Amino acid sequence: MFIKPDIMNRNIKIGASVIIIATAIVVACNKKLNVLDKNNPTTESYFKTATELQNGLNSIYSTLRSGNLVGREWFFTHDMRGSETASGGAQLEAPRAELLKQPSPSPSNAVMTSVWTGCYQMINRANLVISKAPDVTDDIASRDITVGEAKFLRAWAYFELVSQWGDVPLYTDPVSSATGYKAKSPAADIYTEIISDLTDAASKLPDVQSQQGRATKGAANALLGRVQMQNGDYAAAKTALLQDYGKYTLVPFLNNFDGDVKLGTQEIATGHEFNSESVFEVAFVDKGDDNFNWGYTGEGATADASIMRSQEYGIVWGNVVPSDQLLNEFEPNDPRYKYTIYESGDKILTMDGTQPGVALTEDGMNVAPSKRNGVTKKRVFRKYSVLDWTDDGFHPDGLNMRLIRYADVLLMLAECEAEVGTPAQAAKYINEVRSRPGVNMPPVTLASKNDAIAAVMHERGVELGGEEVNNIDILRWRKKGYYPSIRPDPKPGQVDFFPIPASETSANPLIK
Repeated sequence: MFIKPDIMNRNIKIGASVIIIATAIVVACNKKLNVLDKNNPTTESYFKTATELQNGLNSIYSTLRSGNLVGREWFFTHDMRGSETASGGAQLEAPRAELLKQPSPSPSNAVMTSVWTGCYQMINRANLVISKAPDVTDDIASRDITVGEAKFLRAWAYFELVSQWGDVPLYTDPVSSATGYKAKSPAADIYTEIISDLTDAASKLPDVQSQQGRATKGAANALLGRVQMQNGDYAAAKTALLQDYGKYTLVPFLNNFDGDVKLGTQEIATGHEFNSESVFEVAFVDKGDDNFNWGYTGEGATADASIMRSQEYGIVWGNVVPSDQLLNEFEPNDPRYKYTIYESGDKILTMDGTQPGVALTEDGMNVAPSKRNGVTKKRVFRKYSVLDWTDDGFHPDGLNMRLIRYADVLLMLAECEAEVGTPAQAAKYINEVRSRPGVNMPPVTLASKNDAIAAVMHERGVELGGEEVNNIDILRWRKKGYYPSIRPDPKPGQVDFFPIPASETSANPLIK
């Protein structure tokens, strides 16, 4: 599940809830829910208590953490479509290379299809929880928080869909029939539903949850701000984001990308997960067994709860490397360069600076070279890497993915201020990020909207590079005409929206 097993009785007890939701209908698949199985509870007999309702909620988190989404394919989908990554070499698998290199992928692209399937599975599970909530009366307070979390997660999934596909089917009730398909709804209607969900979630969720990893009021407001920006309403985005201003604090940069690392039974790192900068993060766990949930479901009390990010972007598989564009975005003295990128000659295995470590070599890095300021070297991402603790070749890891952190909130606020005509205020937010612990870059002064937008573009690159936000940034800025008025388009010719997956169009008669 989404919440860490060591925090929530090892993987959140959803054994009973898997009945519905592990077999629930995914829009892209014709799998009918079996309500006649006498050996298991059904959707009619279950969800009678607040605890049972939360079990259903936990299964939504498990899908979020699955291989279809944040566990693997989600970060590929965003990074391949953004401008911050390049191919690590011939080893990059064809579906991922297609996303990276082609203006638009084939409708049969497996990576794109995984994200579509995972999002609609989240939505159907959320719809079931929300629909059953009115019947739960034993713990009203807990029930309402559960509904707030379900709406937050449904909104997250719909934002992934609308931002990447545009017009998509809109389901707000659980699918109860293998033929219960819907046609595409206009993107405007999807945004209306997302905004409604997040507004309601913010009203129901607490500032601090009893269990780490669950959505909070701050997470709902931050995501609402992101959504409103993408929808073009910067004033509304600013209002939402200001709800979080001052409620979080920036921490040393690298503390946002580490976590638990285990070799066998020995835990060699614990990291700084759920720190004061974290607004919303997806929890992963390193069991020390080098396993990953290749079934992509994330289900079950003993399911592997690791993520493939460090493995995919590391020095052995080497599928993805930082792009030259990202490398050259950093100012010469910005320490975030070394915090974001490893290059040959840098030390790994320092155990967070407590050991001498060993130097990376060109021969020891199975990646294509890249170029920064005319210097060609082999480089990989340091963010979400476990190389400071282990280089054992195959190691799915337990580093939590920080989907929203406070630095992102500040930079979104800066963009909103630029858009509403207050560049000096935009500079204030940017400078808070530039002066963050361990960075201490000189402040910027901004006098015009274009100056402020250019500064936001730069700062988001060096602060958030490789964090799966660049793709939607490009889509937003392209729509505003900032390519080429402020910068050249980093992905010229790219089609903004994915095609509907072939698995959906072949099954859904209402989508052609």
